[in-house]
Amino acid sequence: MSDSYCDLCDADPCYCGQHGKLTPIARTAATTRSAPRGLDEPIREFVLTSYEEGVLDNWGGWLARIMERFEIANRSVARNAWNRVSNQFQRDWVLIDDPGGEAGPLRSPRHYPNARRLPLPDAIAAVEELIVSGRWSVGDKGLRLWQVRRLIENSVYINIWDALHDMNSRDYLVTTTSPSGSKTMFWYVRESAT
Repeated sequence: MSDSYCDLCDADPCYCGQHGKLTPIARTAATTRSAPRGLDEPIREFVLTSYEEGVLDNWGGWLARIMERFEIANRSVARNAWNRVSNQFQRDWVLIDDPGGEAGPLRSPRHYPNARRLPLPDAIAAVEELIVSGRWSVGDKGLRLWQVRRLIENSVYINIWDALHDMNSRDYLVTTTSPSGSKTMFWYVRESAT
């Protein structure tokens, strides 16, 4: 292996900008397309330690802090790693987004007593209800995932993420394929849902 090989991003040369700065963590999965997994645990520890010290910030604020703390110049690398870590925080019910909107800080769920922790079947039912009620319909412009989450009162982002991805993988009610047929980052109600 060359001196420029990076264990964190499994690349030669390093693309994550962390080569030689962090001790790599044993990899449990194959190379990921979304960023080096070796950053996940240091980011997790940084955020939890900072939170315990009283630091409060929203998702975007934490991203900026992570980029500064770990000297990550590539925003995509930092964003993808932070996405994984923050999603796991929500699944584990450790730190969650403000269910009232993205401006609020990530906090312990006890600070958001109205937040609903939805198991997958309940999250799917909430999306189904959104469609049945007509609040999200075939022909509506595509929505970002966070916009769908906002339509479901007191929901937590990751629960709706899990529901939409599960439903899409089964070709059930929702899709990321636009009416023109191209794959997008937006969510649509499937034509077959009517």
